[in-house]
Amino acid sequence: GLGVGLIYVRHVKVHFGRCNRKNAKNPIWEEEVEDMIRRKTILTALTILAAIGIFGTAFAADYPTKPVQMLIPYGAGGSSDSMGRVLAKASEKHLGQNIVAVNRPGAGGGIMYTALKEAKADGYTIGWTSMGLHTTTNIGNVPFKHDVFTHVARIGYSAMPIAVRADAEWNTFEEFADYAKKNPNKIKIGNAGTGSATHMTPVFIEKELGLQFIHVPLGAKRRVPSLLGGEVDAICVPLPEIAPQVRAGKAKVLVMPSETRDPAFKDVPTMKELGYDVVFELYRGISVPQGTPDDVVAKLEAAFEKGSQEPEFVEFSNKNSFNISFMNKEEFNKYILPVDDKIEKVMTETGLKKN
Repeated sequence: GLGVGLIYVRHVKVHFGRCNRKNAKNPIWEEEVEDMIRRKTILTALTILAAIGIFGTAFAADYPTKPVQMLIPYGAGGSSDSMGRVLAKASEKHLGQNIVAVNRPGAGGGIMYTALKEAKADGYTIGWTSMGLHTTTNIGNVPFKHDVFTHVARIGYSAMPIAVRADAEWNTFEEFADYAKKNPNKIKIGNAGTGSATHMTPVFIEKELGLQFIHVPLGAKRRVPSLLGGEVDAICVPLPEIAPQVRAGKAKVLVMPSETRDPAFKDVPTMKELGYDVVFELYRGISVPQGTPDDVVAKLEAAFEKGSQEPEFVEFSNKNSFNISFMNKEEFNKYILPVDDKIEKVMTETGLKKN
């Protein structure tokens, strides 16, 4: 609006300068012309700004008018992918448009978060976000932090337990920790990759208890097979991925680094219960590019809250040991801050953080 107004001023001055050269030397006439220019400029600018405001409001009111793309940071078939797709389907009817899941794996989530950051902030590209946002930004896979996004809602979380084979010599976490203390750098713990949430969790445990593990980056798909095959002694893994093996009698969970005990494994203690300040949960939620209109964010928040309550998603979550624990935009953005601070601190202390 301001740019258009300035162009208008120049146009009027040139016009009057050409057509009224004699009158332009008259101080009274010149003052009247300048006053008219100012009034016309203000009116033009206000008209343009009002039109922009009306257009923006209409856009938000009509949203969505086409399918919404939901970016998933990991490959097809994993727990993140399957859960995101079920949630998208359950939320569609509440949003009023199809929600199309698109896998953008790579760089520990960095590929997806970069694509989301660069997407137009109009609500038609959203991200299925998780703890990977903090690990991939702090380890330096991307040149930005979590605050380049607006975090719409947290849907819930999965525990990331320490699991061992069913025939392992440790039946409790205390036995496991005691062995590790007496045998530093002896226990091999598998994770999804260096700097991942399943790597950071054992690192937190090491620092809290004064232990030393051998950390083995295996990739998400190899973790469970590597444990069962004896390549590693233990793994840190999202509960949905190890729960079937526990139920089949092939593995056992020693401890949950969660705030509370998991409803599906009520006999497994938390780190807090055992006296250790280790709480690390694999949350999942919805994020959008910073600058997305508030009305659009509100519509997404409401749709996904209702979607998370749909029977098909609740059933899927219960079956896959995912704890639905919804947080709205305000709650979610507050929740994220200490999580990021904690990860940044431990990555700095261990030399993993890159600026």
